[in-house]
Amino acid sequence: MNKTITISLFFSSKKIISLFLIFSLLFNSANSQKLIRVKHFGKNKGHLKMYVHVPANVDITKPLPMVVMLHGCLQCAKKASAQTGWSKLGDENNFYVLYPQQRRINNPMRCFKFHKRRHNNKNRGENYSIAQMIEYMKKNYAINDKEVYITGLSAGAAFSVVMMADYPETFKSGAIFAGGAYKMGNGYISAAMGMLGWRIKSAEKWGSIVRKQNPDFKGEYPQLIIYQGNKDMVVNRRNGIELMKQWTNIRNAPMTPSETINSFVNVNDIQRNVYRDGNNKEAVIFYKINKLNHALLVDPGKCPMQGGKRGFFSKDKNYFSTLWTAYDFGLIATPVIIGKTEVTKHEQGITYTVPLSANSKYEWIYPNNCTAVKNDNSNTITLNWGDSSGNINVTEIDFSGCRKQFKTLFVNIKQEH
Repeated sequence: MNKTITISLFFSSKKIISLFLIFSLLFNSANSQKLIRVKHFGKNKGHLKMYVHVPANVDITKPLPMVVMLHGCLQCAKKASAQTGWSKLGDENNFYVLYPQQRRINNPMRCFKFHKRRHNNKNRGENYSIAQMIEYMKKNYAINDKEVYITGLSAGAAFSVVMMADYPETFKSGAIFAGGAYKMGNGYISAAMGMLGWRIKSAEKWGSIVRKQNPDFKGEYPQLIIYQGNKDMVVNRRNGIELMKQWTNIRNAPMTPSETINSFVNVNDIQRNVYRDGNNKEAVIFYKINKLNHALLVDPGKCPMQGGKRGFFSKDKNYFSTLWTAYDFGLIATPVIIGKTEVTKHEQGITYTVPLSANSKYEWIYPNNCTAVKNDNSNTITLNWGDSSGNINVTEIDFSGCRKQFKTLFVNIKQEH
């Protein structure tokens, strides 16, 4: 294998047609997660393949959301679907999934070419092919064009950033797993330096690189969700920081998080940082993952909140990242804790609650400086607060032993004037 290839490895009538495709899926229950190959979707400047997952029992008259999933190096659409569980979630929650696929003739390792100018500049190469796939979906299926999302791993993550930078009006949000800033490199050498964490710029310089692609764009850039492992030997963790700097800049958000949650949803290795813009929107969400290499986070199992498959590019962290990304996207209603998010020091009798399920018990975790007035493994807890901000977690355990984790609630101490 020559040096060039080695580096590239690390980069990582309409209704009738639709009814026919849907019938072909529903004909056999084993095909419920089958991917449909679309050969003619428009101008294919990047010579990519297109695969689509149509949700089971879809109502073709109702506009539905769509997720664009970009696989990593050495992967394909089918493998990405199985490993991430996006198609299964699409069936369960009624949204489409589009899987662009790289060809070996373009790159022997099937890496999307985020590091080449003819593919990362707007309306050129692979980015134009993917944009054409999205337009095909909008023309041939009932897609809600206000709810198009994108996500990817490694080279697919980096190319997801390319798509959001080149076509910001297309996407509502994107989730990046081990990716990097837009144009962290133009060519193999500079991109390799970027992946090693050696391409460091100011937030303004990173932001200006994005803005040059759409100088007349006045809208809001998509929300960005970043997952970065601190043990990643392929994409150095510095890349998550540079991407955060770039996207907080174009969203006019400070680089200091407004909210930091350690042990998010009771997983010790996950820290969730939220960067809010001037409108108090979550512009960037940055998950810093301890003890994670170049991989997705999965939680294989048969319980409702479990999913994903172990593999070369995934690691079991008791956290189904695809599901939590769907929550962050707003595709699925997030299980939340109801209660005050701002309290005063030593405030008494604050009640927090989650929906009650028969035959379930509930395990609450709250800050050490708080005192539980009532905590009997029920769906409600009453606390006397302490003197500092902190997090509340609750896990519901049903009669079969399956665990349901509610989103960690960050409770802030009001500033005294």
